[in-house]
Amino acid sequence: MPRLFCACCGRPFERSSTRGPSPLYCSADCRRQMAVRRRAWTRADLIGPLTLAQPGGRDAERAPGHGRYAA
Repeated sequence: MPRLFCACCGRPFERSSTRGPSPLYCSADCRRQMAVRRRAWTRADLIGPLTLAQPGGRDAERAPGHGRYAA
C-alpha cells in the first residue's frame, strides 16, 4: 500500500485498510488536534482579523504620563 502523510503532523503512516476513503491523519490525537484547530479557525473567521497598532496612529500619539491612570 502507498505511504501516506498526516495532514496534521506530516508523519508518514501506512493505510490500515483499502476500504473507504484514505485517512488524513495518522492517529486519533491528530484528528482531535485538527478538530480543535478547525474550531479556532472558524471562530477567528467570525471575529475577523486582529489589528495591530499602526506607527503614527492614535496609540503612538499618547504620552505614557497622560491619560486615565496618570499619577
